[in-house]
Amino acid sequence: MPRNENPIEKNETLGHVVKVQQVIDFIVLSYLMDGRRYHSEMEQYITKTLDGVGVNDAYFSQRLRALAESGHVQREWETDNRYNRFYEITDSGVEYFKMLLKDLPDRVKLAQRVYGLFDSYIAKFNKVNLK
Repeated sequence: MPRNENPIEKNETLGHVVKVQQVIDFIVLSYLMDGRRYHSEMEQYITKTLDGVGVNDAYFSQRLRALAESGHVQREWETDNRYNRFYEITDSGVEYFKMLLKDLPDRVKLAQRVYGLFDSYIAKFNKVNLK
């Protein structure tokens, strides 16, 4: 049989499933809507919101730096202590948050569907003898 004689059309791509950075950005920006927060407060808030699932420290710092560089948050030192950096949402951050709020529900539904299908796919291999 020739290759791709009966191709299956893609409705979506895996790249459209929710990305970790979008989850972090959304939670951070939503938390900052109530006022400025310290780095550690936001990290704890994510862990609490996701029932014990946290964020790698280096990746979280990278996301906060990216949000600041894109103008979505403003970061400032409170003192000379490097651990006293706090963040505030900007007007640009509010607009980005609104865009995420509009876009993420459909992506979450897609992710739930895809991961449900993948979970079923993985289950097929539970009986496979890998010895």
